[in-house]
Amino acid sequence: MNPPDVVEEADLTPAADAGGYHLRPGGQARSLELCEVGGLPGRFLFKRYDEETLAGLDEEALLAMVRWRRELPRQDRVTLDRRCAWPVAVVGRERVTGILIRPAPEEMFAELRDRRVPRHLDELTRSPERVNALRDHYGTRYYEPPYKLAVLGRLLSTVQWLHEQGYVVGDLQLRNAVFTIDPAPAVYLLDCDSCLPVGGRGALPEADPEQWKLPREGAFTPETDYYKFAWAVVRCLQESAETWSLDETALARVLPSRHRRLIGQCVDGAPASVDVERWRAAGESWRWLVTPEHIYVETDSNLREAWRRGRSAVGDGSRARHGGVVVLIVVLAAIAVVALVTLGV
Repeated sequence: MNPPDVVEEADLTPAADAGGYHLRPGGQARSLELCEVGGLPGRFLFKRYDEETLAGLDEEALLAMVRWRRELPRQDRVTLDRRCAWPVAVVGRERVTGILIRPAPEEMFAELRDRRVPRHLDELTRSPERVNALRDHYGTRYYEPPYKLAVLGRLLSTVQWLHEQGYVVGDLQLRNAVFTIDPAPAVYLLDCDSCLPVGGRGALPEADPEQWKLPREGAFTPETDYYKFAWAVVRCLQESAETWSLDETALARVLPSRHRRLIGQCVDGAPASVDVERWRAAGESWRWLVTPEHIYVETDSNLREAWRRGRSAVGDGSRARHGGVVVLIVVLAAIAVVALVTLGV
């Protein structure tokens, strides 16, 4: 059962467990509040817009998004709700104040002291060293490259599904999705009120954070989604949230050349066209990198190569330590030879 297209803020009441979540607003939101709607089962998230967002809001476009969802065939609506925090209702009557969306699934939240916090995709950019530094305060974990790719493959599937439905994601970035790997990799796309019909107008002005800026002027398109997605893959695998360069050595450790070519074609300026089917095949192949027993990568030399737990694509700490030991042995041996020669032994 769905709320009407428009609900009044007076009809919303705080959810009983709202105090158990830490939902930090960002972007267009002044606040995010778990709530219930009188006469309807389940919980919703009330995204209250800030004044700057309200000033640029296209209310008709926002209502069109709500109605589009409602008019979808039932199975497509179920798919949308499982993958996306799509607007299910507009809040306000004489003046819009925000939207209602479905909260992310419980498994996409992490325990943090006495609160539950959403697990955003930017956690995939953390290196083992960064994770160790944060563990005492945030209880985070390190995600090896196979997990990163399996999760990103699910994100790609959602992006492509929206394209097939006639929508561009637009504001595609790592903070705008949450994820889980338990019991299997899954992604939930946030801030979907920034989505817009292909070739049409969105409810919100098109804008990007500095580290996700497009290299050219122009509207959001499916191709700009691929540009941003390709950078998301690079930043997760290279474990740098703001890098603007490719580490070919690191990428080659975990990706075959055909996948690296797809990425290179997209990050070298927003592409005019994209090989959608090759991207689809890449995303599908990333799904089988994670099994209940093992994790794998695919490279040019091996279709299915086991990956060691705790190892990063950027560098192998144990290999570095081993290399350091070898260097030390060589240096000590050289000193010993010099000493023997000097002493005439």
